[in-house]
Amino acid sequence: MEKDTLIIGRKPILDAIDDNNTIEKIWIDNGLRGEVEKEIRKLSKEHNIPLQYVPRQKLSTLAPNANHQGLVAQLSLVKYWSIEDIIPHLYEAGKVPTILVLDGIEDVRNIGALARSAVWFDMDAIVVSLKRTAMINSFAYKSSAGAIKDIPICKEASLTQALALMKNFGLQILTADLGEDTSEKINFEEPIALVLGSEGKGPSKEIVQMSDAIIRIEGSGRVESLNVSVAGALLMAKIYSKRNK
Repeated sequence: MEKDTLIIGRKPILDAIDDNNTIEKIWIDNGLRGEVEKEIRKLSKEHNIPLQYVPRQKLSTLAPNANHQGLVAQLSLVKYWSIEDIIPHLYEAGKVPTILVLDGIEDVRNIGALARSAVWFDMDAIVVSLKRTAMINSFAYKSSAGAIKDIPICKEASLTQALALMKNFGLQILTADLGEDTSEKINFEEPIALVLGSEGKGPSKEIVQMSDAIIRIEGSGRVESLNVSVAGALLMAKIYSKRNK
């Protein structure tokens, strides 16, 4: 199993960014001020690194008995891609792109389980947002049974902009939601971006509005909803079966 790697202290973190290491997240003391805080804030924005301001006690918990100087970071277990680069490559390879888009999935176990299903059902990439997304850490890796390294993961600053780009590339936006099922509008033989929202809130209103169709999983209604990783597996299986009759 892959292990998480922490970087502790100001210079090691700045050096890691300068060396273009992929950093999953930076935690910063919410009382830190001055040039270091400004530089970290600037660099995290430039490199699309999530930055979380936390109490100093949180840093001491992450890095006990270490001189963290108000900063702790975690190296990523995966390399992140840009969806803008992935889609042309898929077309050039003769594929019909099928992209899984995760809107606000914050449970690492769900991220891992979805990655495992995405590989099984031959999805081409997973897109997550820079914010409101679980870290791709050792728990996600374990939940995916290692499959998380077998599929490109794209981390985008704006999911709506990423989806607009996908539409321009010819992908149909199919969003899982509890509204009226309009998935008959979708040609499953053509490129698709399947969007899954968080269990609590579902997909954002903006994403629902820009979708080409809504898909709903019918059931007894005896529980409020399915776990998102289960729902995602069912929907990916449906796309896969329609393309492999």
